[in-house]
Amino acid sequence: MSARANYGIDSPAIVAGLFLLALFALGAALTLHVFCDSRPFWLLGLLAFGSYFLMSAGSMVWYSKLGKLGIRDQILAEIPWRGDELVLDLGCGPGLLLVGAAHRLTTGKAIGLDRWVPGAITANRPDAAIDNARLEGVSDRVEVKEGDVRHLPFADATFDVVVSNFVLHEVKTEADREQMLRELVRVLKPGGRFVLVDFIFTGRSVETLQAIGIGDVKRVPAGSNISFWITALLNFGLVQTYQVTGSKAPD
Repeated sequence: MSARANYGIDSPAIVAGLFLLALFALGAALTLHVFCDSRPFWLLGLLAFGSYFLMSAGSMVWYSKLGKLGIRDQILAEIPWRGDELVLDLGCGPGLLLVGAAHRLTTGKAIGLDRWVPGAITANRPDAAIDNARLEGVSDRVEVKEGDVRHLPFADATFDVVVSNFVLHEVKTEADREQMLRELVRVLKPGGRFVLVDFIFTGRSVETLQAIGIGDVKRVPAGSNISFWITALLNFGLVQTYQVTGSKAPD
């Protein structure tokens, strides 16, 4: 069987922590049931907590292995591709959007930029993105560069398309997130389009982009309605994934 592309597990430390909490709570429930007198309140509480943590961890693994592939398709479907575009993936990681964009190109090229911070996602390194491009047969249309999303090493009006997935929340301050968005707009060609996805800071990003001059910016739920609301419910409404889209006005 041929090797398959591996786009990693997002936030592996959080996933591992949730699984450990689930094991602890369910193990405590089993111990209480076997060795102690009947304590239905504590037993039910531990079972509820254990089940919640297990479902949360499972949902994150499901997203990493399947859900983000669907979101990738939704993101890239926003672009009316010609095939000759120059594409920038901000925070490309192991190459999820980078490779997906390359599949839609013929004479164009997809460039991924990242600092590949350890721990953000498993397999988070530049050679992983290159390996995934090779495994999916698009390595001739892919390039990766190390760099900071707040200070892009590209000239003004370089790219036809800019995409980004779950990078906004990794940028620590509001001033830095604004700088990232200004850089995104700077390197975009007049008439070029962008799509970015995250679970926080997307509403504020819309305001920032409007202030920069992006008149058609919009924010809609990312993924299917079912996955959007399941994720929101499992996280008490704290995690709601949106995509923000827009285009730079033509000259």
